[in-house]
Amino acid sequence: MGKVGLRVAAGVAVGVLVGVLGGCASDGSEAAKGAAGSASSGSSSAPSASAAGNVSAAAAAASAPAPGVVTPSAGGTGAPVPPPAGAGAGTPGADSEAVLLDDKVVLQVLPDVKAMAGWEEEKRRVDTADHATTCTAKAPCTGKPLSGSVRFSSGDLVTRFMVDTLPTRDAAKDRLKETCASYGSGPFKTVGVAVLGSESQAFQGQLAGSEGVGIVLRSGTVVASVTTEGGPVDVVATRRFAAMLVKRIEQAQAGRTPDAGLGPI
Repeated sequence: MGKVGLRVAAGVAVGVLVGVLGGCASDGSEAAKGAAGSASSGSSSAPSASAAGNVSAAAAAASAPAPGVVTPSAGGTGAPVPPPAGAGAGTPGADSEAVLLDDKVVLQVLPDVKAMAGWEEEKRRVDTADHATTCTAKAPCTGKPLSGSVRFSSGDLVTRFMVDTLPTRDAAKDRLKETCASYGSGPFKTVGVAVLGSESQAFQGQLAGSEGVGIVLRSGTVVASVTTEGGPVDVVATRRFAAMLVKRIEQAQAGRTPDAGLGPI
């Protein structure tokens, strides 16, 4: 089966994704809601080698969660602590108001090698939203908007996941609107794909000199993207990766440890 990846150097990837993270304006999302889960002629099936897997809970420091903020449980062995009742904890599939402002939770949200079976992890990091600080065990980032990314490769194929966590749902909506204007100026065309999360939009175009596919989306207070490049254009595979990421975001927003893997085609 065909697999799609992303071979984008870190600087190029950041530049491209910053320009398209807002591509899922409400108009594009509404238009896509009736579309099938795959599009684009000649697209191949998603990789079976990366079919399943569960994510082991990441170690986390003990800290009391602020209202509406999902943080890891004390001792780092259990699930993230859900927000207090009435704080917008949300449930999977809901337009959650829960905020993910802890770097350890963001690391849990990003897929790992168990979720991406058959792929090799190349680079993982979580920064503050302005990229001024890279979060580490010695210098954790808590209570701040964050930007996380992880990249996987399989031969020439590369897949990149990115998440931006915002302090409110409205701020996440604004983030999409702000970057939507630049979407049209890029070398991309929109692709009809069934909506993921709260709103989403798929695109196809040149990524680092090669045709690639990306899906940008918002899930409550989180804006995320999945981009793939390096093989035949495969919208189906890209959507499966994005669906997995949405499920992991929703699990964290509901106060659970993210463990979603790739579902069936």
